[in-house]
Amino acid sequence: MARLPSSVLFACTANTVRSPLAVALFRSIFGNRAYADSAGVRAEGNDPLTLTVLCERGITCVDTHKPKTFDDLMDDSFEVVVALSPEARDRAREMVKSRMLSCEVIYWPVENPERIEGNREMRLAAYRRIAADLESRIRTLWPEVPGTPRAGKPCCRHRGRARGLLARLRGRFGHLSRRSGD
Repeated sequence: MARLPSSVLFACTANTVRSPLAVALFRSIFGNRAYADSAGVRAEGNDPLTLTVLCERGITCVDTHKPKTFDDLMDDSFEVVVALSPEARDRAREMVKSRMLSCEVIYWPVENPERIEGNREMRLAAYRRIAADLESRIRTLWPEVPGTPRAGKPCCRHRGRARGLLARLRGRFGHLSRRSGD
C-alpha cells in the first residue's frame, strides 16, 4: 500500500502503549495529511513510559490521550485498521463484518512492552524498540512524500527550551528580517 489512506485506526489490547505510540508516530510523520486514532479491546490507564519514549523522540506528548475501546469510537469509517495484537485483530475483523464496513484490516504482531520485567532502564529499552519497530513499519507501508517536512513538535518538557532558543535567534538575527529603511 503506497498511497496514504485518509484515515487509520491503530488498535491493540488495552490502548495504553502500542496503539497510542503508533498514532503519535504516524502523526509526527504525516501531520494532518491523514486522520489517525487508536482504540483497544479494553481501555486501561495511560502508561508513563510511553510518554517518556515519545518525549525523547521530540513528539508532542500524548498526555491528553484517553484510552478507549472499539465501542467508544465516535466514528468507525476508517480506510485502514492496523491491529497490533491478536485480540485487536479479532475485534477489528468483527467490527468490520458486523457493521459491514469497507476497510482493510492489517495485522502487525507487536510485542507488548508492559510484559517486560526488569528495572526501569530495561523496560524503557523495550518501549524504545517497540517505537522504532512501529515507526519503521509505518514508513515502510506508507513512504513519506519526498520534500515534506516532519510534522513532529517538541514535547511538553522541551517546548520551553525551543521557545527560548527561537527568541535568542530572533534577537541575534532579527536585523536580517527587517526591511531596509525602517
